[in-house]
Amino acid sequence: MGCNKESCCPRCLVKTKNHGDLDECACRSTVDTLKTLGRMRRNKRSSKFDKEGLREVFEPFWKDLPFTDISACITPDILHQLHKGIFHDHLVQWCLSMLGEKEMDTCFQAVTRYPGLRHFKKRISAVSQWTGREHKEMERVFVCLLSGAAEETVLVMARSLLDFIYYTQFQQHTDKTLTAMQDSLRLFHMHKDILVELGIREHFNVPKIHSLVHYVSSIRALGSADGYNSEYPERLHIDYAKDAYRASNKRDYVEQMALWLQRQEAIHHKSAYHAWRVLKKSASMDAIDRSSGGGDDRSETDSDVGDRLGEGGGDEADHLAAQKPSGM
Repeated sequence: MGCNKESCCPRCLVKTKNHGDLDECACRSTVDTLKTLGRMRRNKRSSKFDKEGLREVFEPFWKDLPFTDISACITPDILHQLHKGIFHDHLVQWCLSMLGEKEMDTCFQAVTRYPGLRHFKKRISAVSQWTGREHKEMERVFVCLLSGAAEETVLVMARSLLDFIYYTQFQQHTDKTLTAMQDSLRLFHMHKDILVELGIREHFNVPKIHSLVHYVSSIRALGSADGYNSEYPERLHIDYAKDAYRASNKRDYVEQMALWLQRQEAIHHKSAYHAWRVLKKSASMDAIDRSSGGGDDRSETDSDVGDRLGEGGGDEADHLAAQKPSGM
């Protein structure tokens, strides 16, 4: 979407080697990006093209869209950037390298049972498929697991990241909450070097870590981050991918899936049309009864109306309504 490489930020011009810094760089410009792409297309070489980490996408879909800044349209994602990315792929892996897999499993198994709190009685290292629910359940007890098992600086680093994740999930924000959110991110950057000292990390030039810098500005511009969280439409993977795959014969399934989805959409539109017709006929019958003075004491019951609708009474009602004098 941003016409840039995966290792580069689609929102700003930060250098790859500076992804671990807290500073926010200058935002990308749609006009400048199009000019650079056009120059590269004509000359086949451009130092600015390589410097900004662009790809040879010379006809982006947003090229002719008015009043569109594609870099501002790329929003944070709580599910993939925070729960799966920052927490599972980074923080958990750092702590596993420090404590060991066996110690981490033992800590999760030793958590006291409490109503509403998930107890990981089995090893977390044996979980084959992680979902947003597992990530959030682990985040609730993760700080207490590290208490007494890790150094105090590591504990502060982990707590600051988890604080940031929880602040991000607020449905409403104020200047106070955004300031606390920014302070938790600043606290992480102050204590992250402990991982380098322990030999767990060599650097923090990770795109997902850099993406945290843009959260506060995105929330101020577009509202709370839960409004554009990809976790909510994740359920549609079942309706539009898994169910369609199961309906195929598992061979050359892409074309079969597309045809199945097309037929499902046609059935949905036809069902919606029939429901609208029934509602329209029912409204016409009610209008005729009211105009004849029946009021609420109609001689026909709702079941009688339904029978007439099933026998084509609705079409007759439409005809009578069309012939009704305008003065009535």
